[in-house]
Amino acid sequence: MGLTPRRRLGPGPALLVAVATWGATLPPAAADPDARLGVTTPLGLDVEQAAVMQVSLPGQGPVRAVTLPSQRAVTLLLTASADAPAELAAAAIRLLRPDGSRDAPSRIGRDRQVIGFDAEARAIVGTRVHLLFDTPLGTAAGHRLLLPGDMPDIPLRWRADRVTGSIQANQVGYAPHARKLAFAGNWLGSAGPMPVAASRFEVVDADSGRPVLTGRAESIAEHDPWSGNGLLLLDFSDLRAPGRYRIRMPGLGVSDPFRIAPEVYAPLYRKVLRVFFHNRNGMPITAQHADPGHARPEGGVPAALDGVLHPSVQTSRLGCGSRGCGPRRVTGGWFDAGDYGQYVPNAAPVWYYVGAALDLAPARFADGDLGLPESGNGVPDVLDELDWGMRWLLGMQDTDGGVHFRLASRRWDTSLPHRLTAPRLIGVRTTHATASFAAAAAIYARLMAPHDAARSRAVLAAAEAARDFIETHPQWPPEGERYRNPEGMHAGEYQDASATDNRLWAAAELLRTTGEDRYRRAYARLADGVEIDPTNPVSYERQTMAAFWAYLMVDGTKDTDLAQQARSAVLEAGRWRARMAAQHPYRAPVHHFIAFTGWGSFALSTRATLPLLQAYALSGDASLLEWAWQSPTPQLGVNPQALCYVTGCGARSPRYPLSKLSQYDAAAGP
Repeated sequence: MGLTPRRRLGPGPALLVAVATWGATLPPAAADPDARLGVTTPLGLDVEQAAVMQVSLPGQGPVRAVTLPSQRAVTLLLTASADAPAELAAAAIRLLRPDGSRDAPSRIGRDRQVIGFDAEARAIVGTRVHLLFDTPLGTAAGHRLLLPGDMPDIPLRWRADRVTGSIQANQVGYAPHARKLAFAGNWLGSAGPMPVAASRFEVVDADSGRPVLTGRAESIAEHDPWSGNGLLLLDFSDLRAPGRYRIRMPGLGVSDPFRIAPEVYAPLYRKVLRVFFHNRNGMPITAQHADPGHARPEGGVPAALDGVLHPSVQTSRLGCGSRGCGPRRVTGGWFDAGDYGQYVPNAAPVWYYVGAALDLAPARFADGDLGLPESGNGVPDVLDELDWGMRWLLGMQDTDGGVHFRLASRRWDTSLPHRLTAPRLIGVRTTHATASFAAAAAIYARLMAPHDAARSRAVLAAAEAARDFIETHPQWPPEGERYRNPEGMHAGEYQDASATDNRLWAAAELLRTTGEDRYRRAYARLADGVEIDPTNPVSYERQTMAAFWAYLMVDGTKDTDLAQQARSAVLEAGRWRARMAAQHPYRAPVHHFIAFTGWGSFALSTRATLPLLQAYALSGDASLLEWAWQSPTPQLGVNPQALCYVTGCGARSPRYPLSKLSQYDAAAGP
């Protein structure tokens, strides 16, 4: 029946598995309260990047930045104002040309956006004024934008070899055999889509400018509802030769550079998986192993502060457990993004994603590939990282098997972790956390068995104790009810109204690891009542798909109906994402209820990669593999904002992610 994968992925597709592991587990980027108006432009560029993007920063009067999205369009960013005309009478603006003629814009548009935050975390709202001229700017010096009143003129000059955000390409690159798409277009606010006259494009060598391919720009949307753009599709899939390239279009300029290479995503995988190492608690992050500028030699939260049980634990339905209500030492694990909290249901899916990746492409993960302190011990680095997380998970479990769901400060943290002074609080025991722990620990035991049998057995015993606990204790919160923070506690609640999926996942992973019939019976008992939603990724509140994958991977005989239920859901998870991508103008596998650009949409497109690869492994459908290869591109620059949504990668990336470590460390970049 094809109930197990028909193949393991070869070297090319297997590289995508590495992409999938980080794309599915990292938090999305968001603005940071310490951003300052004028430090970055509307595209999130610093001053050096702005020079490349034909952005000028006058710094005088209300105009804070000027950019040229095309040879006919000029965009002005104004200081915060609720009424743009009060600061700038756009209708009075004229373009002075070198011959002395003055042109008025034929169209004027406006929009407003948050461009930063002040020291008190209040949003700074900027107004953009978009000007469209009938006659293109020339390449000669001497063009000046004349502003009304006593505001200084702004010099302008079109340079056809400068980068434009109006051409959106994958800023990291493309694999030689994969389909290669880019897009062209922009938006002029209330003036509508920016017109683009060019019908052809060139792919040029990034260093010499020599054309290597010419293609036709296909109009696919006159007014794309996602971006506002008149959207042109640029398909250069025929180009397979490794190299470094740009896309060039008349009147728009050139795209960011990108690579075509067989291992194009390998450096990205290493960089982003090391986020776990940089977010470790309980050890110094020394310069020997840290990325430059991101050492944290002081370590994490002081040991004496990890941790104290919150008073609500004693009065909760599941109580303090056999270890009592006194302080207990918890160490290891990784910090969350918006605080230094550590949440069991949130962390548990990390073990699923890594385990599924190893199911599909075990040879792609090696000892030494992440440059960790443990590198060289004969264990794949990704398992060493899971081991650091397991140290913390085990500390959250009582000897009776019950698991506390979080370790977090009472209020949001406002310093580096080693400067915290108040004890971090251990939260109540929950069925959700205990079941998720059991699943993660069973995966860890299975993966670690070839490398450290004793450690594997110890963690498996902890997983079985957790599963026994949920079978012998009442569910809390009860099915259908959600956890709420006690008064005065501001840490994340991560509410989940059902524990059935968590329990199903625990049963499936323990069945796969041990083969014991009691877990087979538990899985069969729970599978009929679980909610199935193939459209959402595995997360703290949705773990059914993780359970289905584990069941399909069980060795030996499986119940035919249950296996078909799991197989159908896993296939639909991949096929649904392929359908969503095919319908989307930017080929992003975005859920149809998301009606905005940024967080949760383009920024997380690699959340589709693993489901697509799993469905391909089960079915052998080559179209699913092709969609998997396309899935990174929206996240890496092929989006309306022309941003690479992985900090520090590509030509432009978010400067202020939701990361307490980035907010308070001394490094200039995140």
